[in-house]
Amino acid sequence: MTTVTSAPAPTPAETPGRRTALSLPGPCRAVLRQHRAALWITLALFALAAAALIADRLWVSHAADVFAASDCSIRHTARECGASVRGYLDAEQQFDRNLDHLGMGLLALPCLIGAFVAGPLIGRELETGTYKLGWTQSVSPARWLADRLLVCTALVTVGTTLVVALQRWAWTTGPEHADTRAPWYERAMYGSVGPVALAYALLGLAVGALAGILLRRTLPAIGAAVALTATAVVTMPQLRPHLWPTETGRWAVNGPITTPSHAQEVEWGLLTSDGRRIPESRCWVADTEQCFADHHVTGRYGEFHPPSHFWPLQLVETALVLALAAVAVWLAFRLLRRRAA
Repeated sequence: MTTVTSAPAPTPAETPGRRTALSLPGPCRAVLRQHRAALWITLALFALAAAALIADRLWVSHAADVFAASDCSIRHTARECGASVRGYLDAEQQFDRNLDHLGMGLLALPCLIGAFVAGPLIGRELETGTYKLGWTQSVSPARWLADRLLVCTALVTVGTTLVVALQRWAWTTGPEHADTRAPWYERAMYGSVGPVALAYALLGLAVGALAGILLRRTLPAIGAAVALTATAVVTMPQLRPHLWPTETGRWAVNGPITTPSHAQEVEWGLLTSDGRRIPESRCWVADTEQCFADHHVTGRYGEFHPPSHFWPLQLVETALVLALAAVAVWLAFRLLRRRAA
């Protein structure tokens, strides 16, 4: 007599066609499969940047420890300490340059994201007509676009947040003896150690989606996305000093000018006896004292942002950039619905 042994029932995770709670929706998995090469390269670049930051920070910390153990000093050093001082300062200056290079890379990141979203992710599918396959498989145009933006948003948010957090850690905890450390308001540093970096990355994503749907061709969409994103990245820093009220200092006309350490200078000039402000360049003449007397100059003034304004400026600019990104996404969905109707 033959005994028939029944196979055990498949578990929910093994049942074909059934998704677990941690698995991605089908359209998102399709996006990952379709663009896995580019997404893997992006992940690898984020990981490489993070690893380089950690290694750079540990390297300069080791150089500082070695220098501290030598009993030498930066200022008024002895002749026999010359090699140790030069070696340590060279290490810190290279560390500062590396931070600046990564900051410039993060400034360019929104343009790269916009180019990828506008071209390979959306523009190419609309140009070749492959989007029709998804739209005929019970996937609405809005869902088709939302899945692509969801995958990219998750990747960009995680990667950018990780690199920005490490960049800020390296910048705020690294040695501070060298005079080459970029100040907080310098463009590359300001744009890489706070939430503004993530906001611009998401703006690039949103602008890329809008350009891809608007132009429906790969190369024109890439060009438009890069141009629009670069315009925002270049223009907003010009408005940055005016996003938060400045502090004002007033000094005697021939007295010392004192401002908080590492303050960002916004405006300087001369004060007259009736309280008017005139540009300092008006008295860039041979007889300065006579010019002061002719214009009744009684003092100097300055408008500046102290370091304590870093977070208010960051949060206001982040909100403005995210609002622009939200408008671009809304326009992209609206345009897609009209063209799909």
